[in-house]
Amino acid sequence: MSKALLIMAHGSRSETANDEFRALVERVSEAAHANGQEYAAVIPCFLELARPSLIEAIQQIEHQPVETVQLYPLFFNKGKHVGRDIPAQIEEARERFPDLDITLLDYFGNSEGLAELVLAHVGSQGE
Repeated sequence: MSKALLIMAHGSRSETANDEFRALVERVSEAAHANGQEYAAVIPCFLELARPSLIEAIQQIEHQPVETVQLYPLFFNKGKHVGRDIPAQIEEARERFPDLDITLLDYFGNSEGLAELVLAHVGSQGE
């Protein structure tokens, strides 16, 4: 079974910010490949203000042998976007692509070890 990973950010009016996110997703893709986590594709997508949207990202892979799509929200908090808007987009995608198993993963801010990562990043910047 082949799967794709879509990583979602909010999106920005600043194309520089959107490009920074796209570069991060590319690094995630490279790290996944280096660690033996095989995805048919690792694609950035945006909730709003930038492209591709979730639907557009799925359209990029619809002719590949992908059966499962995992959506990972790179959001810190479970506000209205994580709690309501992203699940609504997932439901729309499931209706448009009924042959795909589309799974919403837990959002980034709920990750184990996040506090330690923040502290390590702060510590790496000196005093």
